[in-house]
Amino acid sequence: MSALIGIAIDKGYIQNVDQPITDFFPVKAIANMDDLKKSVTLENLLMMASGLKCRDSYLYRRVGLWKMRNSNDWAQYVLDLPMAEVPGEKFEYCNGVSYLLSVIIQNTTKMKTLDFARKHLFEPLGIIDVGWETSPRGIDIGYGEMWLKPHDMTKIGWLYLNKGRWGNKQILPSAWIEVSTRGHIDATLFDQYGYQWWVDSAGYYMAVGYKGQRIFVVPEKNIVAVFTGDLTGREGLISALKPSAMLMVPVLLCG
Repeated sequence: MSALIGIAIDKGYIQNVDQPITDFFPVKAIANMDDLKKSVTLENLLMMASGLKCRDSYLYRRVGLWKMRNSNDWAQYVLDLPMAEVPGEKFEYCNGVSYLLSVIIQNTTKMKTLDFARKHLFEPLGIIDVGWETSPRGIDIGYGEMWLKPHDMTKIGWLYLNKGRWGNKQILPSAWIEVSTRGHIDATLFDQYGYQWWVDSAGYYMAVGYKGQRIFVVPEKNIVAVFTGDLTGREGLISALKPSAMLMVPVLLCG
């Protein structure tokens, strides 16, 4: 989702990360609207600091996530949430805001998010075999449940390691890679969070997925490492905290 937002900005579908999210939903009547909610920006969503009272992470047993999934309109549910914090000041992991990013891609490009991804990200990387679960309204869910092969996951990490360049083509602006993978806010699990990327103070960043799916990018060592697995319960949490303890088989690319 972070990459797709960067591509959409680069191609002029979205102005910049400072746009208020209400700009993207002009026809929706949004509940609990106040000055705080009016100030929530696209960047706040990217860095998991929306200020919304989401309560949908493992810290809350994902209660908010199930409430969203049981609603008729997931975007409306998230937009209607009351504010809990000043936007941009506190990290609060929220699957629902990543879903909003997918809705924003669809609303601005007039393409399904996966179709936009295929055209501008996956096909240039030679990624063919990919699927994405959708919401009841047919919108690609954004926060997870994307099906990719390990070598294709590695291509995404390699693209980021090489500053958005693949062969002789610049797929993502190098400036977007830099800002996306820089720590913007103190976070849980790892030290900081960028634009949908976890950032560790040791100098690497990562995509951390459900049940042990991981993409690690280590620029200093010129390494990309990908893990896939089916971890559950506490074991899944430990794998997020301690990559060296993961019971998985890695795919490595070293320059």
